[in-house]
Amino acid sequence: MRFKIELELKSERLLLDYRPAIISLFKHSLTIYEDGKHFSSYYEIGKDKMFTFAVGIPNSKFTKELILVPDKKINIVFSTGNIGTGIVFFNALSIQKNKPYPLANENTMTIKNIIIEKEYPIITDTIDVIFKSPLCVREHNKENNKDTYYSYEKDGFNEAFKNVLKSQIDKSKMLSMSILDDFQITPIRCKKTVVRHHSQFVEATVGSFKFTGNVALLSFLYTNGIGSRKSSGFGLFEIVGGEML
Repeated sequence: MRFKIELELKSERLLLDYRPAIISLFKHSLTIYEDGKHFSSYYEIGKDKMFTFAVGIPNSKFTKELILVPDKKINIVFSTGNIGTGIVFFNALSIQKNKPYPLANENTMTIKNIIIEKEYPIITDTIDVIFKSPLCVREHNKENNKDTYYSYEKDGFNEAFKNVLKSQIDKSKMLSMSILDDFQITPIRCKKTVVRHHSQFVEATVGSFKFTGNVALLSFLYTNGIGSRKSSGFGLFEIVGGEML
């Protein structure tokens, strides 16, 4: 299930580190919806969140500390492969329509509309994709509790990316690990980016890739996102090539 949330800002000044505010809006909406009974299903510590999102900020200008949004409009594309999760988030966010939600710098964001978007059934083992939110690949060192982030051009990317995918498939309990045997990711036109997230600088990748692999795996990644920190606004892609119904 995939839908777009259209929002209006009170001010054109949006923080570069905007993803935590989107997550806060999600959490607030779940707290209100049906007396908060769904909140722990998604935001209890240790829960694997089977969804992803991307924030669109059209006609914007980036400065050192802020994003200037003259139109005062942003949008969020939310995607999940679980219809139940999609319905919960859709309904929870719908209740928040026309209610300003506070942001930094005395700004607010207000949900004005939520639109169901078409999903494309994948019927081929090769697709071209473009990332609408950066591809994040994180390697966590349990001994020193430190994270290393990899863009596609960084040494060690392929191994770290493979390990992230293995973890993603294992936690899903939906697909067998052998489904990754034939999966390949090929850069087409992409570049390194550095994203500010929770006051950290995260190295990631934006642009387009070719994915080759099992159709069920490609469909799973398309609906749920790919890589690390998917539920924090990373890893959502759209299909721009390949055969689709």
